[in-house]
Amino acid sequence: MKRHHQKPIWIKKIITVALLQATLSTPSFAMELVPTIEDAIIHNPEFREQLKIHQGAKAELDSAEGSWLPTVDIAAGVGLEETKKESTGKSTSLTRKESSISLKENLFEGFKTENEIDRQQAKMDAAAYSAEAKASQVALDMTEAYINLLKQQELLRLESESKKTHERILDQIMQRSEAGIGNQVEVDQAKARLALSNSNERAAHNNYNDALSRFQRVLGRMPDNDLIKPDMQFQFPETLQEATEIALLKHPTLRSANADIAEAQAQHRSAKSPYYPRVDIEIEKRWDEDINGIEGTDENLQAMLRLRYNLYNGGKDSANRDRTAAAVQQSAEIRNNTRRQTIENLRYAWDARKYVGEQLVYIKQHIKLTYETLAGYRKQFSLGRRSLLDLLNTEDEYNSALRTLVESESEHMIAEYRILDGMGTLLDTLQVNVKYAQVEEDYSNQ
Repeated sequence: MKRHHQKPIWIKKIITVALLQATLSTPSFAMELVPTIEDAIIHNPEFREQLKIHQGAKAELDSAEGSWLPTVDIAAGVGLEETKKESTGKSTSLTRKESSISLKENLFEGFKTENEIDRQQAKMDAAAYSAEAKASQVALDMTEAYINLLKQQELLRLESESKKTHERILDQIMQRSEAGIGNQVEVDQAKARLALSNSNERAAHNNYNDALSRFQRVLGRMPDNDLIKPDMQFQFPETLQEATEIALLKHPTLRSANADIAEAQAQHRSAKSPYYPRVDIEIEKRWDEDINGIEGTDENLQAMLRLRYNLYNGGKDSANRDRTAAAVQQSAEIRNNTRRQTIENLRYAWDARKYVGEQLVYIKQHIKLTYETLAGYRKQFSLGRRSLLDLLNTEDEYNSALRTLVESESEHMIAEYRILDGMGTLLDTLQVNVKYAQVEEDYSNQ
């Protein structure tokens, strides 16, 4: 009865492996998840492209705000001017010289400047949200690549251990056969299982190399040190509905789509400006010499308040209004589609976390019971009370259960990160220290 108070051998084995991996994988220079994510984001070309798009939008906003300021121009010219007066019949040829400076300040143009500033502001904010969305996507890609590499590394280790186990069994069977206890059928059977184990190990090597390639694509380089398995505990909403409400408010892709609607609406408002008159203050000072066939200098100063009002433009203004109205509806439909995709992806991740988490309980029970069965079969086989086929099948079942545990744990972990990404809180939750464009404007009412 005493042994029932001790930890089962299979638990001791897993703990020993975990402690060994922790000892080997926690030097000061080992790679951790969050710093690796930060490195991946900073050097990701698509993220850097989004930052440049935001910078371009900021320049366009500055340009739109420049419409509040006056324009100042200078002009100068010199050339030949010939004039002929019919009253006298005389022709005059003079070298005409002219110069001027003018200032023009718009007072009203149908609210075009205000709406254009609003449009460029929304465009810049949409670009900022897109940069945040790209950073979050890179963070999720890096997390998946990181966890998958750890998974494939562990699966490769399991296949290598399985291969060694089959080698020991084959050696034991051959010794029994040489001693006249076993038979050639058992030897062939053990060799066949060893060949299959070798094949599985090669496949595991290939999968591990694929995971390395994926890791390199996301990070931009191969891992230069051991990876530390992330051990983070997250607080999630109680229900999927609560998580969805958070996503609808915080997901950067949705916020970018809302900003796109605001941009289209501002452009639609700006399209009404041709229906209003334009009012400008124009001040001009001219210095001319030998003009209009009259020798001598001529100075002129004008300070004018000018009104211009287009009465007909071939229907272009109304057509432009229709185009911008359609653009508003198009932006709204894009946002609606984005909302559906966000809800769908969040639901997938939420269900994966729930059901894989429940599945892990049964997988661990399966491993425990299978190991106990295997331990008994090993003793019984050495006593000749179990067939080789029973032993080999149980060995394979145990190894298969361990592989399933590794895969399911990785899947469960990735599902948690996908939930955070689906809610739009991945970067904040991980406290990723990457500077990207921040936005204070709220477009959630679009």
